[in-house]
Amino acid sequence: MGKFLVKLFVNGAIAVSLLYWFTEASLLSCITASVVFTLIAYAIGDQFILRTAGNGVATTADAVMAFVYFWAVAYIMDWSLSWTELLTLTLLLGIAEFMIHRLMRMDSFRQFSK
Repeated sequence: MGKFLVKLFVNGAIAVSLLYWFTEASLLSCITASVVFTLIAYAIGDQFILRTAGNGVATTADAVMAFVYFWAVAYIMDWSLSWTELLTLTLLLGIAEFMIHRLMRMDSFRQFSK
């Protein structure tokens, strides 16, 4: 549970703040979009890809998922998210995911999060 909460907090801090700044979305919409993305990324990226393929592949998968997911959400919700803003969001989430994956692999964090 500790790993998920770290991911939720870090992804949320990045995604919510950037979505709120870049778009006209409400705070609740930004939070909801961020939580749903984190659930998807944790289930697919961390529980499956990270365990089988490693950090590089999992980070790339998470970044691609972020790009596709937030593009789709912006399209469906009619948010004014430009390509540059979407790429900025994706890049920052990708960097954060790389660091989160490294943290999750550390033995000291494994002991802490049990």
